[in-house]
Amino acid sequence: MKVLVTGPHLSGKSALIQGLAKGNVINIQANGTTVGLDHGVAEAFKIPIRLFGTPGLARFKVLRRIISEGADGILFVVDASNPEGDGEARYIWTEISDLLPNVPCIVAANKQDLTDSRTPERIRHDLSFMVGVPVIPISCKTDYNLEKLLPAMVMLITYEWSPILRAFGATGETSFADLAKSLRIRETKVRGYLRWFELRKMVFADWEKKTAHLAPGIAKILAQR
Repeated sequence: MKVLVTGPHLSGKSALIQGLAKGNVINIQANGTTVGLDHGVAEAFKIPIRLFGTPGLARFKVLRRIISEGADGILFVVDASNPEGDGEARYIWTEISDLLPNVPCIVAANKQDLTDSRTPERIRHDLSFMVGVPVIPISCKTDYNLEKLLPAMVMLITYEWSPILRAFGATGETSFADLAKSLRIRETKVRGYLRWFELRKMVFADWEKKTAHLAPGIAKILAQR
């Protein structure tokens, strides 16, 4: 899966990727500010997740557009201690939501270790333009709640695709033909879905036998709901 890590300047995007990827990160920075991208690899439910961080400064709009292409989910990082940055958050969100409409998103309300940090309820109020987007309070400095972000993201992405994924059944392999019948689509379209899911390690397909099965982590998520 590809997850975009974006948000205003100095909200803690690079630190978040460092924390999630546990140092397995590439940074392109100048004077401590991301001017290219941050890239790290992490895992949740045994699903590999490629994290791509964008610059937060407004002038890097073109880079954000390039980096965001093909993202399956969005971690939108904000500084919970700095309400003055909410205007910049609105600007970035308007841009990203136009680039990635209907892509699952979580707000990571960073810097909860500071005494003046806002609560998730206050963040939802102040960022009302992001209506319906879940807020998870975190601290990249203390690692508070970092372990919750990626599992929550994988779950959101899985639920987004659950009408198709549930056609695989709870256990065992499912034939391409049975998938086509269950979904009421042609087998050629089933193959397209399988390639998409397989690339993200959500499904494993045997192209010779024309069968496929869910990754264990994805099956576990679907069983919970």
